Order: sequence, then structure tokens, then C-alpha cells
Amino acid sequence: MIRSLLALFAFLVLAVPAQCQIYDVEERLAEHLAACEAGDKWGCGYAIALWQRQDAMSWLLERNVNMHMRACSLGLDGSCWKFERRLEPNPYAPVRADRERFLPMVVSGCENRSTMACWQAASEYYELGDMDRAWDYADRSCRAGFSDGCARRADVEATTGVDPQASYIAACHGNRPGYMRKQAYCEAACTMSDAVSCRTLADMYVRGRDGYQPTDRRERRAVELYERACGLGDSEACNRRG
Repeated sequence: MIRSLLALFAFLVLAVPAQCQIYDVEERLAEHLAACEAGDKWGCGYAIALWQRQDAMSWLLERNVNMHMRACSLGLDGSCWKFERRLEPNPYAPVRADRERFLPMVVSGCENRSTMACWQAASEYYELGDMDRAWDYADRSCRAGFSDGCARRADVEATTGVDPQASYIAACHGNRPGYMRKQAYCEAACTMSDAVSCRTLADMYVRGRDGYQPTDRRERRAVELYERACGLGDSEACNRRG
């Protein structure tokens, strides 16, 4: 009992000074901005977060967009994601549309291990018709676990006459879905007798979701796919048939 009271007393004594400490936002912001300038991606991210705390609409400012460009080029995956926004108004759209600004940023981000940046770079090179670079960046993204990268790698392979089966499967199985729809890749992989892809496709029809995207709910089709996956040896599909 005495020990408990002493512990409580010590906690209260130590907690009071901590609560009285003043958090100097501007001082901390200056530290983060300096760290960002020195090449620390997290410093960029922290600066963005403090701006957001000061002004909820700061994401619309050019200052914020430029900071996300810097953070993305340093490999901060979340900042690279920002340039795929679908909301309006979208201050990132002009950057996304300007290849001279956007491509160097995402290439740098990929070199700094942003899987989203690798996929974005792959997509840019795919549109440019540079299939060698497109495949390379898509492959980096895919091997790091980002299913959009696998989907783009499949696109490149299908375009260049390379067997895309492994990429179809990887795109369908991907554990980190992005913006690209995966249903077509799962359909292709299932047709190629990949059991997990058949089950994943069935799940899409049950849930009415294709990654982040809505899709049709088709229970009869889902049952057929679970049956196929089960027949191909997927035990989870066998349990879902009913």
C-alpha cells in the first residue's frame, strides 16, 4: 500500500513540470524545415504536419505542394501518394501533369525506396513508350510489395510480348493495393488456374470492392469462383463456398 502511494506521489510530482512545458511550434518547425533542407524526409513530413495543425487548409497552398515534392523526391511514400489525389480542388494535379517536374521527382523518390514513386515513374515511362525503364521501375515497386507496380509490370510485359502470368498473379495477390483496379489481373490469373487469384476475385464479387474501388456484387459468380479455387486446391475457398 505504501509503495503504491509513493509511486503515485512520484508520478504526480514528475508529471506537473511536464504539463507546464511550453511547446514552441515555430522553433520546432524551424528544426524540421532545416532537417528537410538537409535531406531528412521525415523532417519534411513533420513540417507538413505542423503546417496542417496551424491551418487545416494548408494542403492547398503552394508551399505545401512544394514540400510534398521535396519529401517525395527524398522517398517519403505518403508524399508521393499525394500526387494521385482524386479530390477537387486538387493542387497536386498541375505537378502531376507537368512531366518535366513530376518525372524527376518520382525517379528520385524511387531511388530513395518509395514504392509509390517507383510505380509513378513506371507509369510515366509506360506512357512515353520507354518499356525498358517502365518495366524496371514497375519491377522495383512490385518486388517491394506494391500491387500497382505488379499491375504496371504486367502491362509492360503484355505490350512487349513477354509472358505476364507471374505479374498478373502478383498484381492480384498484392498486399498493398493502390489506385489501379485489380479485377482484370485476377481474372487473367484465375484463367491461368491460379487458385488464390480465383478466390481473391470471388471475394471482390462478394464485397463489391476492387481494392479501394467499388465494383459489382455478384453472388452467383462468386460461388462459381470459390468452386473453381477449391477445385484448384485452395482450402480457404472450400470453406467459403457456402
